[in-house]
Amino acid sequence: MSAPIGAAEIRTLVITAADLLSHEHPMQRITEARRMVLARKLTEGTYPQHEALLTAMPVIEREITAPEYALLLRQRADQLNVRAGQLLHGVALDVVRILIDADRDRAAIEGAQR
Repeated sequence: MSAPIGAAEIRTLVITAADLLSHEHPMQRITEARRMVLARKLTEGTYPQHEALLTAMPVIEREITAPEYALLLRQRADQLNVRAGQLLHGVALDVVRILIDADRDRAAIEGAQR
């Protein structure tokens, strides 16, 4: 079982994705399929990180450039910059729910194995 992951780690992954697109692939066009591949690459497909990162990364409805998408990712990272006790809205709330549900599932599985 992997250790619990928090919203701060997902925010870090979003920023990492933006950095990768800005520095390594500045001329590349980004599609929804490439967004999914990038999320899988950054999380190695591990649950709940992969699901939370896909939720955090803006969906691509039309092909855009890597720098354009990197900008969207940085804007999304700002939305994920939450403090303890802060009221959550939108994507930040969706990401936190995924992580809470995964922690609950992990605890239930560990409890059942005892």
